[in-house]
Amino acid sequence: MKKLFTFVMTMLLGATLAFAQTGGGSTDTQTPPKTSGKKATKTSKAHKGGKKSKKGSSTTTTPPPK
Repeated sequence: MKKLFTFVMTMLLGATLAFAQTGGGSTDTQTPPKTSGKKATKTSKAHKGGKKSKKGSSTTTTPPPK
């Protein structure tokens, strides 16, 4: 019985988190756009790219063609 309760609570928590993630829309009314002369920039806090590793120079490379 305890396993069933744990399963039901886990599914309920998962469903509420999924609903909160997808249904997190805005309830604001539409406001007219402001014209202050500045362009709006879209900022993103997401990590865009990973750290690029540099390849070490090896001493056995062939010289460039002449």
